[in-house]
Amino acid sequence: MQLLKKNNYIIAIVLALLLVLPYSVWASTPTEQVREKADKVLKILNDPALRNNKEKRRDMVMNIVEDMIDWQEVSKRVLAIHWRKRTPEERKEFVNLYRDLLKRTYSDKLDIYAGEQIIYDSEKIEGSRAVVKTRMINKKKGEEASVEYRVIKKDDRWLGYDLVIEGISAVNNYRVQFNEIITSSSYENLIKKMKNREFKIKESSKGDKSSKK
Repeated sequence: MQLLKKNNYIIAIVLALLLVLPYSVWASTPTEQVREKADKVLKILNDPALRNNKEKRRDMVMNIVEDMIDWQEVSKRVLAIHWRKRTPEERKEFVNLYRDLLKRTYSDKLDIYAGEQIIYDSEKIEGSRAVVKTRMINKKKGEEASVEYRVIKKDDRWLGYDLVIEGISAVNNYRVQFNEIITSSSYENLIKKMKNREFKIKESSKGDKSSKK
């Protein structure tokens, strides 16, 4: 249970960082782009002037987040085989609902941020995809977690499509939960739950396997 809480906590922080990987004329590599925007998010989260203004802090982070992830790539991966069965209109609808779900879920968890430090260990580029390996360290709590940012290159930008924390893929976690609803009832029921805000993302566990790069 402690591991589950820790992973859910880290996802809340890392997701905010994962979603802010835009193009910069001064940052060409995946690591440089991750570091550049992660520093901006950390500055917002650590700003004493925003400590008691949680709503403004969340809005500032989410404003950075909005257009900096490949939402269609992520949506395609979380729906997996079910994505191929969807019409263009259904795909567009799902992308919008999924984006809203993630922003709503994790923006609320930014309040528990406690001053993490990110160590950038390595990066591996294979064609249009890359993996940036980092460690998130909380010196006060004496905790450390490995975090992999998975990004895809679109034009001149590296955009996030997954993150893997302590070997647990966020995309795989969502995929399993969506698939359970679709196979046990229907795709339409999943959409209904998302529209009515009835769907809640469950905490991932060590039993979940990392998705393929």
